[in-house]
Amino acid sequence: MRHLLRFAYLIDTLNRRIGGLVHWLVLMSVLLSAATATLRYTLSWGSNALVEGQWFMFGLIFLLYAPLTLQQRGHVRVDILYSRLPSRLQLLIDILAGLLFLLPVCLLILIDAWDYARLAIQQNESSINPGGLPWWPMKLAIPIGFGLLALQGVSEIIKGTAALVAQAPSPQEVDRGHRR
Repeated sequence: MRHLLRFAYLIDTLNRRIGGLVHWLVLMSVLLSAATATLRYTLSWGSNALVEGQWFMFGLIFLLYAPLTLQQRGHVRVDILYSRLPSRLQLLIDILAGLLFLLPVCLLILIDAWDYARLAIQQNESSINPGGLPWWPMKLAIPIGFGLLALQGVSEIIKGTAALVAQAPSPQEVDRGHRR
């Protein structure tokens, strides 16, 4: 179990570092949006590349921050009953949900998106708009994002299993410790 926990720690570290970079992407997106609006309304000048750049950054933020959000237990949960359950049952539900729902959906999307991205790369797919951006990098980000989310799901399953067999603190206990 110790090796699996070390692997989970590596996944967590990877997604924390990527999440740290994505924070800067949020700032860049805001600045690009402000620049695009300022140029449009003050100089009557617009650019398809600037508009598409905003879309791409938003997509990258969503795709690349989702794994860290899962790690930090920040995804929306309907926990009317869940919050009242004993922690061991919560762990079991989290493990089963990861195995039965999160991982299969991530893997299906990853496989399908990989074919989608591969075709876009082969065709050097670009915007149909004049002055637009190449689209294949954004399409490649889809399987990367879901791959990272699947890895984080594996990490959460490992940590939950370790907590269930009492070899590590539960993610809920770790989460409570970060909020103090």
